Amino acid sequence: MASTPAPSRKQRSPDEVEDIILRKILLITLTPPSSPNPAVAYLELTAAELLSESRPLLVLRDNAERILIGRLSIPDPPANSPPPFAYLAAAFRRAADEARKISTIRDAGLQARLKASIAHTRGLILSYTRIVAGNPHTFPSPPNAPHPAAELLIFLLAEATDSLDPTPAPGTPPPPGFLDELLGNEAIEPVMGELYERLRQRVDKVSALGDFQRPLRRAMELSSLLGAFFHVSAIPDREFPSQPDVGQHCFSSEASSCRPGDLVSSFATVKSVMNSLQDGLRDILLVLLKNLETRDKVLEYLAELINKNVGRSGMQVDPLKCASTGMFVNLSAVMLRLCEPFLDQMESKKDKIDVKYLFCNHRINFKDLTAVNASSEQVSSWIESWIHAHAQDDSSGGVARFVEATSSGKISSSARCSKKENSFSFICECFFMTARVLNMGLMKALADFKHLSEDLARYEDDLESNKALREQSSESSPWLEQDIKRLENMVAALSQEKYCYEAQILTDGVFLQRTLSFYRLMILWSVDLVGGFKMPLPSQCPKEFSCIPEHFLDDAMDLLALTSGVDSKALEGFPLDGFLNFNIMFMGSSYIKNPYLKAKMVEVLNCWMPQRSGLTSTASLFEGHQLCLDYIVPNLLKLYVDIEFTGSHTQFFDKFNIRHNIAELLEYLWDVPSHRNAWKQIAKQEEKCVYLNFLNFLINDSIYLLDESLNKIHELKEIEAEMANTVAWNSRPAKEREERLRVFHQSENVVCFDMKLANEDVGMLAFTSEQIPLPLLLPEMVERVASMLNYFLLQLAGPQRKSLTVKDPEKYEFKPKQLLTQIATIYVHIARGDKEDIFPAAISEDGRSYNEQLFASAGNILWKIGVDPQIIQEFTQLAGKAKAAASEAMDAEAILGDIPDEFLDPIQYTLMEDPVILPSSRVTIDRPVIVRHLLSDNTDPFNRSHLRQDMLLPDMDLKLRIQEFVRSQQSRKQPAADSKMGEPDGAADMVE
Repeated sequence: MASTPAPSRKQRSPDEVEDIILRKILLITLTPPSSPNPAVAYLELTAAELLSESRPLLVLRDNAERILIGRLSIPDPPANSPPPFAYLAAAFRRAADEARKISTIRDAGLQARLKASIAHTRGLILSYTRIVAGNPHTFPSPPNAPHPAAELLIFLLAEATDSLDPTPAPGTPPPPGFLDELLGNEAIEPVMGELYERLRQRVDKVSALGDFQRPLRRAMELSSLLGAFFHVSAIPDREFPSQPDVGQHCFSSEASSCRPGDLVSSFATVKSVMNSLQDGLRDILLVLLKNLETRDKVLEYLAELINKNVGRSGMQVDPLKCASTGMFVNLSAVMLRLCEPFLDQMESKKDKIDVKYLFCNHRINFKDLTAVNASSEQVSSWIESWIHAHAQDDSSGGVARFVEATSSGKISSSARCSKKENSFSFICECFFMTARVLNMGLMKALADFKHLSEDLARYEDDLESNKALREQSSESSPWLEQDIKRLENMVAALSQEKYCYEAQILTDGVFLQRTLSFYRLMILWSVDLVGGFKMPLPSQCPKEFSCIPEHFLDDAMDLLALTSGVDSKALEGFPLDGFLNFNIMFMGSSYIKNPYLKAKMVEVLNCWMPQRSGLTSTASLFEGHQLCLDYIVPNLLKLYVDIEFTGSHTQFFDKFNIRHNIAELLEYLWDVPSHRNAWKQIAKQEEKCVYLNFLNFLINDSIYLLDESLNKIHELKEIEAEMANTVAWNSRPAKEREERLRVFHQSENVVCFDMKLANEDVGMLAFTSEQIPLPLLLPEMVERVASMLNYFLLQLAGPQRKSLTVKDPEKYEFKPKQLLTQIATIYVHIARGDKEDIFPAAISEDGRSYNEQLFASAGNILWKIGVDPQIIQEFTQLAGKAKAAASEAMDAEAILGDIPDEFLDPIQYTLMEDPVILPSSRVTIDRPVIVRHLLSDNTDPFNRSHLRQDMLLPDMDLKLRIQEFVRSQQSRKQPAADSKMGEPDGAADMVE
């Protein structure tokens, strides 16, 4: 008898799978358990609520928060149940476990759904952990449950355990990633005071033999005598706040609307108090430094502050491991005061700054910092070579100890040489220590201020948009009102914090002047390493310059950009010529690897243009310095090309911002006759080099930006049409209307930015093509230029132009009349320089956008908008030539007939005129085609190997055979072609 087959297992639905996983994470059930499990809570009330709403008893993403609240709100939890903080931490761990398990699910759609649901639940767990940590009484806790701060402290100490430390961890370590995500949010602030008090109590009770290493985080700041004074600051310290709160005391809760008079008074008060404090700290350090018995100890203390807080140089600063921003801003101000004597005499004192300090001092480790133009391996190699070169002079083993210390990356006391072994002047030590302190202090604070200002501006924009949504909505939305309230609170808090930064830093002109003087010395010293302000630079970058920390120069540019952008009057009377010459020398040089550092140099120069700075004195910078007259234009054009590839994952979008600054600067320089002549000379001498690359990328950007802008305008028009139909619009759900309006405002921002840059690029083509048309007529450029202009003309004068009509186009920087005029002007400028009638043929050969009716329509529009009649006349003449060229091309194509494949370009599939062989792939291709490709990409398109123009191999045999083929076809078919000259059908078909 055959056995009965086992019944097939019922396939679970996606909802059921999600329910199982979320129940495992939250340890709850919505149905009465068949066998009680103390760890799993039965949420009877929550289940009843779901049933009353006719919803299934399943734990899904959309009800996860309600269920989590239900679990945390269980009244009178028993003594053996975990308190809320411990339960949430365990749930976070379970969420991570479940996230790993679902990676084996083969159904990609189900896996994606579960991944999103777990991530959402994980976010809820973190949010409620912060709530519980800051407000322990929000949810019921079992009797004698520990304070959340105590549980958090155990986690912190457990995570801080050194793997080599035999002392056992004080408790179970936290789930991986739990502390990073929990502490990386402002909402955790309320628990920090309790946490610090428990931390202090723990350290108070520890002897020298006890466990003090793990609690030691900011002891130098908060426990040392001077550290406590350095901590006094107007800049908020969120983790360990001081009283009274400067923001609350000096700036009202409505900080965004403070009266100017009140602000000035508050700023003056804070500046006076901080200067008094910083002067006092400077005086104390000076007394100690003048005493030979204490000088070295002071320098060791300063070095230890730097070494213990090296984390402040990173993008993200751990507030529990590093000193506060306020402390390091104060330390920056004090160090600058110590530098003042040699800043006043920098020309004579800069020789005392010894570059070897970067590699051979035994206080601060510079080796791990990113160098200007050297890898860490190269820096180490150079240090070793220097050490060995000086080993013969070492009689006491100091060099050997230094090699051991630097190779390990740590500088211990045992590795320090005596003063006789390697002595550096106080000026040298003070200079390099100040550079590090400024990087971790003032410059980090300015970066935070910049991000704070950007966040504030974004919140203000969002608030304005939401208020506009409220006005446009026909019914009140609780969700929208809640969002508006949240944004108002954020704007008020960030405005208050912004004023605190301004009070201590930006309103202190003397502070900024001292910093500018320091970085002027930095620039002068750096230039001396390459031989001074002389161009061209040596072909080989000196090792000394290559190995200096990149942040030395990066910080100088950041400071110049900020002071120039925020208050250019701070630069009035300050000697800027050294900065100017430095930027011109290095922004186009291979001496500096980081393209973003070069971009900052351009940003600084851009800020100094007279029309932006408001200072007439800056005009002399650009027009009166020989180095500037000779090199600024070629280096700007080179950087415009080089910035195409930065190596960053955001390079595609970054280049538009950087090129925007370059374009503005180039436009200004074009109006200066000496710079315009230099520009024309470059185009004449380098038609096939940098200038062609520059034109190629200018055209690429113009096409992308205008195309992107016009597509977004279509989106704006579509949403405008939706809103115009008020009946249908108001019938939509409020949430849907709000989402569409958000899309509308986002598209507005994109259009404004892209259209502004497109106008800029087209404008540059317009004014340069008038006097430099020949590069645009080269074989590798002319077809590309013609196609771009035809495409723009089609968009602005073609049949679809009416679809670009939007309300208030000026709001979006959309100026179709101006654009069309510039496009027509570029056509005319190129045609004027075209002595061989190359351009009309290139226009007519564009099969995508060209037709003769388009040019006629554009001519009519140009008359209507009042363009110069001479431009219109020449434009119309060019259109006639293009029409004739199109007819001639048809005749030529008919004469040639079927062309052998070996004569056709493998990319364009057109008859080759100048065939060349690619050395690596051995493919034969038409020279203009491959040269056009190489303008954007220096690789063989068939195998991606490196390729340059000078590597192309002319195929003379094939060229002669092609020429013979053309002559043969012309001689055989010319009579037949002549007999058909009067027939219009072919030309008509082509136009059609």
